Amino acid sequence: MTREIMVVDDDTDLRTALQDILIGKGREVVSAKDGFQAIEMASEGNIDLIFMDIRMAGMDGAETFLKIKQILPECIV
Repeated sequence: MTREIMVVDDDTDLRTALQDILIGKGREVVSAKDGFQAIEMASEGNIDLIFMDIRMAGMDGAETFLKIKQILPECIV
């Protein structure tokens, strides 16, 4: 199973910039535009590391963090 890095940010420009940097370093990267999408992607179980914005519309980063840690307790956020 391929292990990936997830970038979660509701700011498209920041999300894309960080994703591009990580891809340029040879990493497998997925991105989510909000906490809901991040939780859905985390439930697939192939994420090792998450870079996440704290202030997001809908579900903030703190709430998203708690839900993701229930799904992937070993994941670094």
